[in-house]
Amino acid sequence: MRQMRPVLASGLLAVAVAWVCVLSPAQAAPGQQRAPAQAPPAAANQQPGLAGREALVSLVALPDPSLPQPQVLDALLNDAPMLREAQSLKEAAAQNGQVLRAGTQEFTGQAQVQQRRIDSAPDAGTYAEWQLLLSRPIRLPSQTQADIRMAGALSHAADATLIEARQMLLQGALTAWFQAQLTQADVVLVKDNLGLLHTQVQALHRRNALGDASVLELEQLQAEEARAESSLVLAQGLAESARSALTARYPAFGQDSQLVGQPASAAQLSLPALPVDALRTLVEQHSARLAQDRARLQEAQAAAEQAHAARTPQPTVGAYLGSDRGGREHIVGLQFSMPFGGAARVARERSALAGVDAAQWRLQDARAQTLAAFARLYALARSQASGSLALERASQVQNQASARMLRAYQLGEAGISDWLIARRSALDTVRQALQARFNAAESAASLRLQAGLLLNRADVASETSPAAAVPASEPESQK
Repeated sequence: MRQMRPVLASGLLAVAVAWVCVLSPAQAAPGQQRAPAQAPPAAANQQPGLAGREALVSLVALPDPSLPQPQVLDALLNDAPMLREAQSLKEAAAQNGQVLRAGTQEFTGQAQVQQRRIDSAPDAGTYAEWQLLLSRPIRLPSQTQADIRMAGALSHAADATLIEARQMLLQGALTAWFQAQLTQADVVLVKDNLGLLHTQVQALHRRNALGDASVLELEQLQAEEARAESSLVLAQGLAESARSALTARYPAFGQDSQLVGQPASAAQLSLPALPVDALRTLVEQHSARLAQDRARLQEAQAAAEQAHAARTPQPTVGAYLGSDRGGREHIVGLQFSMPFGGAARVARERSALAGVDAAQWRLQDARAQTLAAFARLYALARSQASGSLALERASQVQNQASARMLRAYQLGEAGISDWLIARRSALDTVRQALQARFNAAESAASLRLQAGLLLNRADVASETSPAAAVPASEPESQK
């Protein structure tokens, strides 16, 4: 009987403390109604032992990844230096193509003046003589066609360079954009964690004043709160750093200082609903690298055609007019000259044909690398999408486990260290789920961008790129 008395006393003390905890909200907020003695489970969150929300903010409530606003993307594409450079190169290629189409064969004028002196009779004397010559090289029809083809190849190469610059710009901008959005969402998560810890610290202060919590428990929770404050400062610094880097590299993003983006763009950040074969074909058609290598192959083929046409030298024709012996004799004539082709012209053609072979092999290798990169990205995007859903479910379960551990601690069934460990696990799981969500969105956006399915207004030019418009360049190389 004596052994049961301490147990009975401890039980009565626990009941009294719990009753005080139930009554304390009315004492903390005099203007509010007293909570009923038998509150439902949802009302337990308002008790001092269960202060505020027990779980972290839901992943659904955190900011979602989104694409930038259309006007921001327009400003980005209009003002980007690398696109301006590519456009200037395209204009230069157009002018070089005009030179090739017009040809460099020009008229050449020559004038000759001389003085003739005759010492013997009967024509002895000094005479002024002159001669005028006008000549021009003649471009053969085969050479004209070869130059026109080279002009087209240069134009396609410039288009491919512009498309590559556009894709590189958008890929880099979207990567920096998602990183800045992720750090901003992480600040929201860490701030929510700190707010919940702060509420628990205040509740534990009240319990400590009532003698229901030890100083050690209070100090442990205060240390956890300080740790959360440090995490918030670090998260805010990372968010500010990412935002500053984003706006410094891409000033157009400064128009959206809060990085809200376009909320309606969530559907564009999921995997395309296309068969993998169709998606692979789109990626191959819109590949900037393949477009450039196709253009290089066209250039090599045009150079080989030029070298073959140059094996027949260009003739030069002219007409001349002269005056001899002070005008006593008048001369009118025609001039024709043509070099004889040698071994150098043959070697130049062979060199150009070897360049065509090299360009063909380079195109095949680039195609293999492009398809391999697509396979990796597609598998990564699918796994990240599935992993994101799994981590989202895990974060919900871990949040619930953390809330249950908190209730167990408040009922004396677990120690505060157990709850803090569960809470850190919940925070880490939510953070991992948040990271996975943004990783999946970035991979899906990259896949859509490479397939020409993202930002259709910005990528409309890619639909008429050399990659899609000149698929016949590979069969031509086999001629």
